[in-house]
Amino acid sequence: MWQPTREPLTVTELNAYTRRLLAGDPLLRGLDVTGEITGYKLHAPSGHHYFTLKDENSRVPCAMYRQHAMTGLDFKPEDGMRVTVRCSASLYERDGKFQLYVNSMHKAGQGDLFIRFEKLKRKLMAEGLFDPARKREIPSMPRTIGIATSISGKGKDDIIRVARQRNPGIGIILSPCAVQGEGAAEEIARAIERLNANGESDVILVGRGGGAMEEMWAFNEEVVARAIAASRIPVISCVGHETDFTIADFVADLRAPTPTGAAVLAVPEVSALKQELNQMLKRVANALEGGQRVRRLQLDRLSASPAMTRPLQHLIEPRRSLLERLSQRLGAAVPAITQTRRHRLDELTASLRAMNPASVLERGYAIVRQDGAIIPRACAVDATKPVFVRFSDGEITAVITENKQGND
Repeated sequence: MWQPTREPLTVTELNAYTRRLLAGDPLLRGLDVTGEITGYKLHAPSGHHYFTLKDENSRVPCAMYRQHAMTGLDFKPEDGMRVTVRCSASLYERDGKFQLYVNSMHKAGQGDLFIRFEKLKRKLMAEGLFDPARKREIPSMPRTIGIATSISGKGKDDIIRVARQRNPGIGIILSPCAVQGEGAAEEIARAIERLNANGESDVILVGRGGGAMEEMWAFNEEVVARAIAASRIPVISCVGHETDFTIADFVADLRAPTPTGAAVLAVPEVSALKQELNQMLKRVANALEGGQRVRRLQLDRLSASPAMTRPLQHLIEPRRSLLERLSQRLGAAVPAITQTRRHRLDELTASLRAMNPASVLERGYAIVRQDGAIIPRACAVDATKPVFVRFSDGEITAVITENKQGND
């Protein structure tokens, strides 16, 4: 039976001992370490800076506290920058995490990713792909939005949730693709092309949630930039967080700070539109009533004027009586008109929802397309080509393996 040779250490004791060993090594104090910044974050409440330094083979987490940043940092760190830090190596006891505690930081040249980013940015800018004149206006009342993103990512869920909150009848077509890793850029480009081939989307949202610069690098690739530029449908980019910028953001017709922000920019809020219409109707009613009061006051002043002689009273009184009757009829008509318009708006809204293909899809049906056309019967399918099957929550591509045709 196994027996310990000495009293076991607790995790806290082990981490404290290791930290003391590292702190007592003179080689690990006053270090100068050079690497490329990735995953940089400034913690706003505390003012502390957190990032990772990396080279071709390894990486190490770093922390630069506010008091050191105030005296040892004279530029804004960014992902992709190559820097040299003066630091001490130690262990963060609570998490057992080895990291560098940075006292000062200096630029040491540009990192490889940053150089690639700037090179492609200059190339595409020279070609005019960033020119505001070529950017198209985002439709104000889209019926359907297309989404090019990962099917498993949180960004997709955020877009769909916010879009449906703002307009429950909005159509949504999902064109799934990888958003990081090898081949992701080509998949994103193909997802944009599929949405253009489908042709039902009024606007395309392209992006993903936040991450390190390497994780979002697919949106800095030329193939994605050119797919966005070639899109016949207006494109909104929504990559990462508000502080993250990619080549896709510069090429897109509109940049959103986050996927959630893209849904807000793309989909108008139906309840707000109804409220705006009601306010317009109220302003019209108020204007009519105000004009009526002004005319009545003018008539009263005119009838009380000394210049008006008694023989004219028989002309004034009938007109005053007529004006009062018209005023009563107008006062009764305005609410009725307002109610009729509001009722008509509700009918149109219900009619639009009933005609919306998304309502049919929600009941379990699907729409099959091939070569951009709807396939109504099995006999119309070309088995040598793929088909696109649209459900209520997205679209898939399928290959025909068997075609069983029934009687009409």
